[in-house]
Amino acid sequence: MPNLRSRLSQAPDDQRIRVKVFGVGSAGCNIIDGAQFPTVAVSSSSADLARCRCERKLLIGSDRLVSLSDSGPELVKQIPTLVGHELLDMFNNTDVAFLMCGLGGATGSMGAQMLSSIAKARSTLGIVLAATPFSAESLRRREMAKQAMIGLSRTTPVCIEFPNDELSSLAPNLPLSRAFSIMNAIMMRPVMDLCGAMSRTDVVSVRQAMGDSAVGRFGLGLARGDDRVERAVHDALTSPWFDFAIEDAGTAILIYSAADPWDKEGDRIISLVESRLPSTRLVWGSYPDMTLGERIRVSVVLCRSLPR
Repeated sequence: MPNLRSRLSQAPDDQRIRVKVFGVGSAGCNIIDGAQFPTVAVSSSSADLARCRCERKLLIGSDRLVSLSDSGPELVKQIPTLVGHELLDMFNNTDVAFLMCGLGGATGSMGAQMLSSIAKARSTLGIVLAATPFSAESLRRREMAKQAMIGLSRTTPVCIEFPNDELSSLAPNLPLSRAFSIMNAIMMRPVMDLCGAMSRTDVVSVRQAMGDSAVGRFGLGLARGDDRVERAVHDALTSPWFDFAIEDAGTAILIYSAADPWDKEGDRIISLVESRLPSTRLVWGSYPDMTLGERIRVSVVLCRSLPR
C-alpha cells in the first residue's frame, strides 16, 4: 500500500507556530535550561526553579498536583480556584506546547498529566517528551511512570518516550551526569526540528496524523559525504529507542535539515524512508540550518496507536 504523504507548508516567519516549552519537575527543568524558546519551568521544588534559566517559573505544591493531575473534563474549571489564573494564562497565544519531563517522580508524572489536560482543554496541541526510569530503579518509580503513561494517553495526542536504559548505548563510557546532558539535548531535538519546519497552518494536520492517542519514539541521523543520505536515513531508522517494529508505526514525522536543503536530496530521503515504511502515513518537512555545514540531519518521530 502506498504512503499517504503530506508536506509541512514551509510558511514565512510570521506564520511560524507559536510555541511554548514547559519543563515539568526536576528532570524537565534540567532539559529546558537555557533553551532558545519561550520556556516555563513548573515544579514543586524551589531549588529546581532557582537553577533553571527560563522565562517564567511556577512553584506548585504537591497537594495541588494531586488534585490537578486528574484528566477529567472538569479540570479547567477547577484550576482558577486551586492555583489561580496564572497557569491557564501560560497557554495564551500558544499553538503547540511541548511538555518536557521525567516520569517516575511525583512532580514530573502528575505535572505532565496536569499540563497536557490543560493544553487539551485550551485546544493547544500538547506534545509530551518524557524520559522514563532505568529498569534497575525502584518498582515504585517504574510503576508511577507506567501509570503516568496511561494517564497521558487520555490527554495528549502523542507521548514521545525516551527510556533511560538506552543511555548505556548512547554514551557507554561517559559519567552519568554527562550522559544525561546528552539525553537532554537529544530530547530537545524534535522540538527544534518541528519548530523549524512547521507553520501555524500545519498544526491541525499534524494533530490528525498523530491520532487521538499514540506512543512516539525518536530517531536521529547525521552524516556528511557522498553517501550522506543513505547513512543519515539508516541511523535515524535504527534508533535505540525504537522498541517496536518500525513497520508497525501508523505515522512518521520526518524532518530533513541542511545548510541549504535540496529538493532532490529530500526526495531521495523520502524514497528511502517510504521503502522501509510502506504502510505508514508520512508527514515531512525541511528547513535550513547553517550550523550543519556539510552535514545533513534526518529526524524521525514514529507514532504507534495505543490499543483501546
